[in-house]
Amino acid sequence: MDPRTSLTPQQRLAVIDLAASAERNDATPPLNEEATLALARDDARHWLIQPDGELIGYAQEQPANRTAQIVVAPQHRRAGVGSSLLAALRGGTAPDVWAFGTGAPAQGFAAARGLVPIRGLSMMERVLADEPEPVVPPGVSLRGYTDADADAFLALNAAAFAHHPEQGHFSAADLAARQHEDWWEPEGLILATQGASLLGFHWTKRHDADTGEVYVLGVSPQEAGRGLGKVLLQAGLARLARGGATRVILYVDAGNDAAVALYRKAGFQVEHTDTLFGTAPAS
Repeated sequence: MDPRTSLTPQQRLAVIDLAASAERNDATPPLNEEATLALARDDARHWLIQPDGELIGYAQEQPANRTAQIVVAPQHRRAGVGSSLLAALRGGTAPDVWAFGTGAPAQGFAAARGLVPIRGLSMMERVLADEPEPVVPPGVSLRGYTDADADAFLALNAAAFAHHPEQGHFSAADLAARQHEDWWEPEGLILATQGASLLGFHWTKRHDADTGEVYVLGVSPQEAGRGLGKVLLQAGLARLARGGATRVILYVDAGNDAAVALYRKAGFQVEHTDTLFGTAPAS
């Protein structure tokens, strides 16, 4: 089974339909945002299993992250489709594989093939009500994003997430792709500035009328210890609440104790944890 470096419009629609079917069955999206955006780009590798023209299995590898995602049609599971896709992935660069929601079937599939959990990504949430505006430190201003901020924003993001496996690679092309999404709002990307310096940001996202997201929250390493993370978090929560959202979610690395502690203090609780599975290290 050979991978494709791009998909036709018909193939993209078939993958979207397959993912929607899996989500209805599992109550969890099988592809994350990055994988969904990559359906229309040429920087990922794609495997499709489609006997008689029907797409029943799909795998995507993101070489930059060395991770992959697999989707199998619910009615075609336990028939070797997932195993075939995993074997195809392992025949290349052997990427680690995400399991979203990490249900018992995913855990069993991974364990039977010698894969072990190597990273967790927790989805946390809390209720939004009358959220107070933050107390901003003297000399610091909060404002929305403008196109003139692009270079400074990308540089700060790279510094803040230098060791993050995905966000640390966020590029101008990634920013442009999200600016073309329906949910993009310049004012929803809140910047903390002091004079001409960008200190941090809180990128909020609206999923629907009721649900918002702490999409990305970053502070310059040089500004650590000033409490700007808490200020930016509260500014974003207040903005989402003013817009009518009654619930907010976020995703955070389960092993990032400082970030998890910040969000717990702000009232967030873990709803579920996604798991990245890989091969066990040699002893």
